Amino acid sequence: MAKILFLLLISTICFAQKIHSHNDYLQKRPLWEAFEAGANSIEADVFLIEGKLLVAHQSNKIDSAKTLEKLYLKPLNQILKLRKRQQLQILIDIKTEAEPTLRAFIAEISKYSKLVKANSKKQFIKFIISGNRPPLEKYSSYPDFIFFDHQSFDGLTNQNNSKIAMVSFSFGKFSKWKGTQSMNFEEKLKLKSIIDSVHTLGYPIRFWATPDTPSAWEELHKLGVDFINTDRPQECLNYFSK
Repeated sequence: MAKILFLLLISTICFAQKIHSHNDYLQKRPLWEAFEAGANSIEADVFLIEGKLLVAHQSNKIDSAKTLEKLYLKPLNQILKLRKRQQLQILIDIKTEAEPTLRAFIAEISKYSKLVKANSKKQFIKFIISGNRPPLEKYSSYPDFIFFDHQSFDGLTNQNNSKIAMVSFSFGKFSKWKGTQSMNFEEKLKLKSIIDSVHTLGYPIRFWATPDTPSAWEELHKLGVDFINTDRPQECLNYFSK
């Protein structure tokens, strides 16, 4: 029994930290690299261009061949068909007008019945809308398989809003730390206060544009950040697995 408890403890230590694959579509193998490494959250920036959902970080980098369906929806559907069960959230960071783009996304994903139902029972895949979003009061009008990445304390209460899956903030709003030398006490205190406030309200938290170094990963982990933002998911996961 003692040996089993020890193994469970080690497993918890190794895998408790969740990783968010930021700008995932810039990886050599979008989706698959982060998924195979064991990432818990994967991000795709999306533009609605002439009726198509295209994946890119900036408008001048848009490639008509890089559709959301090709890079993410079809592979995700394949993952479900293969019964590769892994709790995963897909962050759709909308870069064009919120509501038309979201309507197009709902129409696209509705072609895949397995994806629509992926979060209904055992919560394998959750689709979360970030970036340009509709107003908070409209969240509840969207289908059950759509959730939101809220980016403000406005509207958050300790009464659970089931449509808010996560709260995200710009790291630079609270800290100028570069992730190399030690973070100073005042910055730690400020970040810890934000993290604890979000947790008290019942939501997980992520910061974007964080330093992407092992020192930063470790510090954010100690502060209690739920999803560590990284462009190096495999390295980050390897770091915590050690």
